[in-house]
Amino acid sequence: MFPELPPVMALLLGLVLLVKGADWLVDGGVRIARRLGISPMMVGLTIIAWGTSLPELVVTTLAAGEGRPGIALGSVLGSNIANIGLVLGATAIILPGVLGSAMRWREAGWLLAAVFAMWGVLIWENGVGRASGALLLALFVAYNLHLWKTSKPDEEEKPEPGGQGTMRRAVILVLIGSGAVALGAHWTVIGAESIARSIGVSDRVIGLTIVAIGTSLPELAAGVVSALKGQKEIGLGNVVGSNVFNLLVAVGAAGLVRPFGATPDDAALVEQTQSIDLPLVLCFSAAAILIPRLGPSGRWKGALLLLAYMTFLWMQF
Repeated sequence: MFPELPPVMALLLGLVLLVKGADWLVDGGVRIARRLGISPMMVGLTIIAWGTSLPELVVTTLAAGEGRPGIALGSVLGSNIANIGLVLGATAIILPGVLGSAMRWREAGWLLAAVFAMWGVLIWENGVGRASGALLLALFVAYNLHLWKTSKPDEEEKPEPGGQGTMRRAVILVLIGSGAVALGAHWTVIGAESIARSIGVSDRVIGLTIVAIGTSLPELAAGVVSALKGQKEIGLGNVVGSNVFNLLVAVGAAGLVRPFGATPDDAALVEQTQSIDLPLVLCFSAAAILIPRLGPSGRWKGALLLLAYMTFLWMQF
């Protein structure tokens, strides 16, 4: 899908594309929010979250198509953990206000519902089949309809005047930024994954750590850029929206492309996912909901999430 490069060159070019692509993506998203009069949180939950989640979708569907469910599931769950521990933690250190106010129950409810929906699917089919994949995708459609339906007028901004050219440029920025972060994440993952394979790391651990971090780099870049621009709602909305997207769309698409769960190896993977990985995702999701409620904003909250993520990586290796 993307041109392949030597590992070092891929890593360097990937990082450059990630940073610049995230800048374009955030700028385009902010312009769309101002033009339509919707809140930055809504843009973070939808447009920017979809753009930064493209790498997870690409990696998961390709891994499923190649018959490697360990990479598919590991990259999704590891990315969700990285989005909270690494992305939200780093963003909160730069802009403490990101964790200064509690997440609204609308976002918190869907974040937890997506985790339990995937958990229920694994219990129902002992894997992910086409029926459960379609169900997860249907839940994602319901999630977005609910977001737009429950977006209160007092949360929205007045539409900013501007012609069709203004909106067109904003949409182009979002599309170019999305493409740049997808390509940047791909090249970054290629370089890191080749090193991991050379030292004999398993597919599941590679998915949970290296691939997950690589596919979370767009969220990290967008979160840092939005924090530097003072757009704390975009950073938080991007993390929540990306995590819901990963669990419902990326896993759902993987199930449609190639169902898994029938072989003994798949059964062992599903068991590990249910007993270890999903509980960890649930713990990090609960932390994202509860930590902002622990008093006034402070960089210690971001540091706490980063420390938890470093502990998770240490446990994996």
